Amino acid sequence: MMKSIFTTALLVSSLAFAAEPAKTTKKAESKPVPAAATTGTKVDVTGGLKWTGFGLGKSHSGDIKVSGGQIEMKGDELVGGTFDLDMKSLATADSEKLQGHLKSPDFFDVEKHPKGSFKITKVEAIKDPKAGQATHKITGELTIKGKTNVETFDAIVKKDGTKYTAKATLEIADRTKYDIVYNSAKFKSASALGDKLIKDNIKIDLDIATK
Repeated sequence: MMKSIFTTALLVSSLAFAAEPAKTTKKAESKPVPAAATTGTKVDVTGGLKWTGFGLGKSHSGDIKVSGGQIEMKGDELVGGTFDLDMKSLATADSEKLQGHLKSPDFFDVEKHPKGSFKITKVEAIKDPKAGQATHKITGELTIKGKTNVETFDAIVKKDGTKYTAKATLEIADRTKYDIVYNSAKFKSASALGDKLIKDNIKIDLDIATK
């Protein structure tokens, strides 16, 4: 009798266990991966540049304002940035006639291309720079009249309190790369141009600072 009761109880227990739904293993919830941190701190800049163009035994110069932009700092080091040039601000003290001509399609065509830009693509710190000499070699993409070319130049980057300044003198060796071809010897013979010839190089003095 006892054996029969024990057998029945064991059978009931087995059936109850079989009827119990299997427990599922709870998967760990996947957490969103945070976005990668930026390489540095972006700071707004202001300033401008002075340009100088050359003819035969003469030169003309003027200014273009920086209309906006940012540089990117990592600690005290410049690591990148971009700034815009207000081409409509192009000015020269030489004459209003020359200023108007420079803004025309013969040169910068500022109505069609009111903005230029420079985007820093590489910054190399110069090791142990001497006082008053360049601290960084900067490479970037300069866009003028919708044409973009790579330019490299040396710059003096300084920290003054909480602000930074960057000054540089560079040369655009060939203005025709930016579709500025007026009176270039590449498109008309030097003999035909005579004293109207304009050299292809442009000197640039850059002076920008953080706000």
